Amino acid sequence: MQMQRFRPLRTKITMTIMIVVFLSLFCVGAVSLINTNRTIKTMADSNKQMTQTSRSMSSSSMEALTRVRLQELAEDKAALADRTFYEFEQAVSMIASAAEKIYGSRETYPERDVPLPDAEKDGTLSLQLLFASDTDPEDSAVRAEARLLGNIQETLYAINLQNPSIASTYFASASGIMVQADFISAKKFDEAGRIMPLDAKTRAWYQGAQETGRLYLTPVTRDLHTPQLAIMCGVPVYDSGEFKGVAGAGMYLDSINALIESVDLGDKGNICIVNDQGRILFSNFKEGSLSVNEGGNDLRLSADEDLKQLVSNALQGEEGVKQLSLDGAPCYVAYAPMETVGWSVFIILAKDEVDAPTVQLQQGLDRIAEESETSAAERAKKAVFVLLIVFIAALAITLLASMLLSNRVVKPIQSLTDKVSRVGGDDLDFSWEVRSNDETRLLADAFQSLTGRMKEYVSDIQKITAEKERIGTELSLATKIQAGMLPNIFPAFPDRKDFDIYASMTPAKEVGGDFYDFFLIDEEHLALVIADVSGKGVPAALFMMGSMIMIRSSIQNGFSPAQTLTQVNEQICAGNHENMFVTVWLGILDLKSGKLTAANAGHEYPILKQPGEEFELVRDPHGFVLGGLPGRRYMEYEWQLKPGSRLFVYTDGVPEAGDQSLTLFGTDRLLQVLRRTENESPEAILEAVAAEVRGYVGEAPQYDDLTMLCLEYKGTDREENQT
Repeated sequence: MQMQRFRPLRTKITMTIMIVVFLSLFCVGAVSLINTNRTIKTMADSNKQMTQTSRSMSSSSMEALTRVRLQELAEDKAALADRTFYEFEQAVSMIASAAEKIYGSRETYPERDVPLPDAEKDGTLSLQLLFASDTDPEDSAVRAEARLLGNIQETLYAINLQNPSIASTYFASASGIMVQADFISAKKFDEAGRIMPLDAKTRAWYQGAQETGRLYLTPVTRDLHTPQLAIMCGVPVYDSGEFKGVAGAGMYLDSINALIESVDLGDKGNICIVNDQGRILFSNFKEGSLSVNEGGNDLRLSADEDLKQLVSNALQGEEGVKQLSLDGAPCYVAYAPMETVGWSVFIILAKDEVDAPTVQLQQGLDRIAEESETSAAERAKKAVFVLLIVFIAALAITLLASMLLSNRVVKPIQSLTDKVSRVGGDDLDFSWEVRSNDETRLLADAFQSLTGRMKEYVSDIQKITAEKERIGTELSLATKIQAGMLPNIFPAFPDRKDFDIYASMTPAKEVGGDFYDFFLIDEEHLALVIADVSGKGVPAALFMMGSMIMIRSSIQNGFSPAQTLTQVNEQICAGNHENMFVTVWLGILDLKSGKLTAANAGHEYPILKQPGEEFELVRDPHGFVLGGLPGRRYMEYEWQLKPGSRLFVYTDGVPEAGDQSLTLFGTDRLLQVLRRTENESPEAILEAVAAEVRGYVGEAPQYDDLTMLCLEYKGTDREENQT
């Protein structure tokens, strides 16, 4: 459509006045003055309405954004704190496991002395032997048990050293002996320089673990040797059903305070953790209803009904964001659960800090509106002054000119202002039917273009949001399906005494390409599989599931490891249009004889430990990867496992895990971890390797899946001896 010729508004007014000046300037002045005032009033009303609409939209948007951000912060900190307590509990369970092994196999352990406290070692991690006030250290039975417990020294030392949040690790026997590793040797002496007795049986962590018969976490309590507040954890230890004592560890509040205070919430933001009894464990509130105090009160019994209901909902596993008043100050509270210990994390942000950006924006809008009104008023005064001069000169001949100005100039502006004032909220429709060849038409066209782009932007945002939600749902479902494909219930074969097995897979993305499998072919043969698919994400996961099904099917049809790899390679190559491949280590163990028949299709070398020896890397014969070339034939080999043998297989995500400087974890470090834990259960071995890899990688991103499988062969003779 051809663009109409543009005429400036000033030119129109000038031409109109020139035409009618000789008729009646009086009418022009009077009518123009009236209509100018009406236009200024209409524009002022429109500015106020648009300012109010902007205030409402900015306030609601800021509140919604704040709620999302607070909820994300609460969930992130809950996951981080939950992980800290999970590792804390696992560390104490490892001490208890070591103590049970020492008592259960005391004849295999040597007698080892534990040193008494040495004040000169204060400030460094050291091991000490302490006794209860009613225990005679010179009693022969006490001395024998103390030397037996000397074998737990390395465990206490290693766990304390590897867990920076743990301040003290210890084991207290029922006979009054305590072996402890901490940094406060000098605190064990009284003013006269004598070693003070330690009556562990009077401590909450000992009594709670003994009474409940399971892992017990104390509320906030004061440390026995220091004025610091701490949380203690105890796990009871039994030998053939007889209570032997409690393994424990302590964590000062400083460790968790450093964690929770790492959140940047401004000058008026706070964070705290509430335990499953409704008591505040950690908080950066210095005072008030959410500050930390020894013992603490159950917030579910608070006189503040809003706080009482909020804490009750949180401790039931709920999460969300709520606005309420704490100690008389309005605020937003976001909360999320810590699943391991049943606690909850609360993030509190003062309402005035949340509203500050909105208030600043609203003040800016008010200032702009005020300046606009002032400018319009000044222009109106100038126009009135000019009109008065013209009115004095020729009042009569301006009447006709004012009427023409009212119809051709003021009316389109009023119409445009009226339509603009109706635009707001969810109504973004705007149309302009008035024919005008001046700035009014340009302004209407620009505003119509703006509202059109805004509608398109809103529509695009809605489509993108829906697509992200759909993809997120599909990835979540794929993760669950993949996890369900792998054996994940342990102990996997609780009725079998001739072997023990444990495996784990941690994907680098939502879904991974690694997989493991193990199943009984019959009562005397166990199949073991671990594999690594090229690529990551959903394509690798789909390829993984297909490969896993084909391998399991071939084994169950009676094929040997070499035959299985040969057959599956042909099946994959036949439909491998994406040129993906998979490395596989496959073994079949004769549980009666201990003979292991295995084949390797380009996978990592397995690691084997025979009784009386240590873990060693076995460079077994390698075939080509599955899916690489059709027509390949695979070789198999045999190992003779003996009772007590351990087999560890893994994917390349373990040795190739890198730290911040991209230095790889490596096979040597892996062997060191395995040799340190060679007498542990398969589950404990995998947990130790995973913990070592996590500690090495630190904050570096995980680029590859982390998959491991460990088998302990106990043999039929061992099973008969146990029965």
